[in-house]
Amino acid sequence: MVMVKTFEKILAVFEKSERVLILLHLYPDGDTVASSLALATFLKRRGILADCAVRGEIPKPFHFLPGVDSIRHDFLLGDYDVVVAVDCGDAQRTGFPVRLEQICKSRTFINIDHHNKNNLHRIAKINLVDKGASAAAEIIWDFLKFAGAEIDSKMATYILSGIYFDTGGFQHSNVTTRTLEVASDCLRLGARISAITANINGTKTSSALKLWGMALKRMRISRSGIASSILTQEDLKVCRAKAEDASGVVNLISSVPQAKLAILFLENPDGKIKASLRTDSVKVDVAQFARLFGGGGHKKAAGFTIEGKLVEKTGKWGIAEG
Repeated sequence: MVMVKTFEKILAVFEKSERVLILLHLYPDGDTVASSLALATFLKRRGILADCAVRGEIPKPFHFLPGVDSIRHDFLLGDYDVVVAVDCGDAQRTGFPVRLEQICKSRTFINIDHHNKNNLHRIAKINLVDKGASAAAEIIWDFLKFAGAEIDSKMATYILSGIYFDTGGFQHSNVTTRTLEVASDCLRLGARISAITANINGTKTSSALKLWGMALKRMRISRSGIASSILTQEDLKVCRAKAEDASGVVNLISSVPQAKLAILFLENPDGKIKASLRTDSVKVDVAQFARLFGGGGHKKAAGFTIEGKLVEKTGKWGIAEG
């Protein structure tokens, strides 16, 4: 009942709007990209101008999705009536935290998410947050069904892409019977499952594989079961790789039997270090760990960003303050 009322509020806002901006999160993944494009497509078919925006580039594995090339990398706040954050988790993760303060003062701000901890609910006018959903795409699906949207092969591919990515190809513990029901419906509607699996799973370049090799070579496992590794900016240059090529490394590290928790530190060119955390243990909550450093995520997959630089001393790697 609560979700239905929220759907009603959001649909009413959209019907009164002419221009809507949809924000993806930093270091965009398959869920935020696909979910945002699905929502934008729905709005456009209703005669509403809808733009997607992200701070940063869209990783190559998601370029197969229709409309990716139309995603903006900046925007003018005055151009939009409504702003929607999809799968963002917190203000910093939108990439535009300062502008969010302006948005909330002068525009309707809608927060759509499925993370356990989401601080956007404090500033959003409408919150559509379902912590039980496997992905933001699952929430968008429910909204589309409520709104009576015509879901064709294109829309179904968006939804299935988001779910497939955030569930690790239906391998993670966030998969529910509801998740599988939605995925099944998407397939019936013509979702391109072969394109989804081929692009998300099978797009590793030689540069990416070299980068993975460096991360695996440096992997260390502590007595307490923490498996960790690092990748520097120099590593990216040597391998002729991009930061997005490191996507998936932490999942592989986490697959080591004795690893209770896996963490990958990736050095960024802006003087910050991105930490990605994963676990398969039912006793470990990596989101709780990430929150200690101002990050967040899910119980099994989370991350945070800190200021600093990766440095090597006497054969060991550490973090120096930026």
